[in-house]
Formats: sequence, C-alpha cells, structure tokens
Amino acid sequence: MSTVKPLTVVVFGATGNQGGSVLRVLAEYPKSYTVRAITRSTQSKNAQELIAKYPQVQWVEADIENPESLRPAVSHADIVFGVTQFFQPSVLSAVGTNEDAEFQQGKNIIDACVAENVGFVVFSTLPSAKKLSNGKITEVLHFEGKYKIQEYLLAQPIDSAVVQMGIYFQNNIQGASWNESGDTVVISFPGDVNRKLPYADVNRDAGPYVKYVIDNRDKTKGKVFPVSSGYYSTTDIANALTKVTGLKTVAVELPTSVFGDKDLQGMFELIKTHDVFADSPNHLETNKNVPFEFTTPETFWKTSGFQGPPK
Repeated sequence: MSTVKPLTVVVFGATGNQGGSVLRVLAEYPKSYTVRAITRSTQSKNAQELIAKYPQVQWVEADIENPESLRPAVSHADIVFGVTQFFQPSVLSAVGTNEDAEFQQGKNIIDACVAENVGFVVFSTLPSAKKLSNGKITEVLHFEGKYKIQEYLLAQPIDSAVVQMGIYFQNNIQGASWNESGDTVVISFPGDVNRKLPYADVNRDAGPYVKYVIDNRDKTKGKVFPVSSGYYSTTDIANALTKVTGLKTVAVELPTSVFGDKDLQGMFELIKTHDVFADSPNHLETNKNVPFEFTTPETFWKTSGFQGPPK
C-alpha cells in the first residue's frame, strides 16, 4: 500500500478560466494532489457551483491585491499555480497612472510563495510586445505586466516554470454574429483572416499542460511553455465550424480601430506581423511530451456545444 502523501497544490483564479481548468484536472487525482482553491469570495455563484461539484477541494478566501491574505493561503503548499487578472476594474482603472498594477498582483503571489518556501511555482504569463516588436509596440500593458511577472519569478530563489496561453478559441464565439439575412454565421477578426496564429482552448488545454509541468518539475523548472495545439487562421476556424455543425460560416476582417482600447489595438497590431511565441520556436514539439490531445478548431467546436450566436 502506498503511503505517499498527496502534494498540496494551491490554485489561484480557481473560479476563472485558467485556474478553473487546473482545478478540474487536478481534482480528478485526489491520491496525487490535495487542491486548495483560492477565491476572493467562497459565496460567489461560481465558487458555490465548484464547491458542490468538487467536495474534495479545499477553499480559501484570499485576494491577490491584499498581500496580507496571501501568506496564509500558500502556507505549507508544495506547489502553487498563479494567474493575474488584468481585466478587472481595480487594474483597468489604474492603467495610465500605474502601469505596474497587474505586475503587483503577481509580485504579491510570488513574494508570499518565497516567504512560505513553496516548493514549486507555475505562473501564467505572456511575452513582451515591446521585446517582440523591437520597441515599436508599447501599449499592450496586459502583455508587459505578465512578462514582468515572468522575469521576476524566474529570478527568485525558488523552483518555478511559466506557461503562456495561446489565443483563446473562445474569442471566436465572442466575435460571432449572424449576417443580415440570418443564414450565415459571421466570425469577425481585427486583422487578416488568413493569417495563422497560435490558438488554445483555455478551459480544456490549460489544466493538462499545467499538470504536465508539475509532474515533471525536475525537467520543467526554469522554463517557459507556450500552450497551443497549432497555428490556425480565422478562415480555418470558420471552416471547422461549418464542418462540425453544418452552419454556413464566413470569416470577416475588421480594422483594429474598432477597439477604442489602446491595449487591445496594440495586441492586434502585434499579431499582424509577429509570432507571439517566436522565443519558443519548438513549442509544438513539446506538446508530444504531454499525455493529452490539445484542442484543434474541430475539437473546439465539438466540445463547445456552439450552434450559432443568439438570434
């Protein structure tokens, strides 16, 4: 009989996309992991639903913007998964006056992990738009903050690794509408609809990849892992929707100016001409080491249940 104690894994953002994916995957292995889920409020609707569904998971209230709440949250943890929240009011309201607002969230988590001597930290980040564009694109703050977190983490005296999610397939649902006659799904994209970009299903792919990084931490420590099944264009994704559902679908290019937000405009300007995973050219080869079939456009439409936008 095995007497190996399960690893205590703290999951930040447990009610969100990435953290939720990590929680769902690790919770299926109670003999290997004791999951401690972090949320600002255990009374929120999302938290209550997850508490009911995963009774084996421990739940702790903490706020990544309140450093004093974080040390108890990660105390005695073997592993921590960290993720920040750029698109929340407290960060967005600080943009322009405090460009390090998101970085501070990540630093708070990392400092708590260092103080509590956590064994291994996995953090979700993104590359630097400034670095990729040789300083030409400077407005993508939700990239820069995460990249600064990455640099800070990898410089700390604890073992760590980084995952970087590809463009969410889910964005294509948000960008879907019906044409005027109501017989064709229009998937809009602010850029060349034939340009191939690295995509991932945040709900389906994040958890298995983080589990791989955790399970192989002797090999993964100190490294950055882009998460994507491959490079696909908006046209590829539209064609896959037609193949899976039979819906007539067309991909339509929009100007980046449709976004009033400079952060998003800058991001779409970046991906027009740059591969966001250029610093990890062999990342698709690494996927072969992960015991999971990552999401393709067809897989996404099959598993999403999408049958067209509301009419």
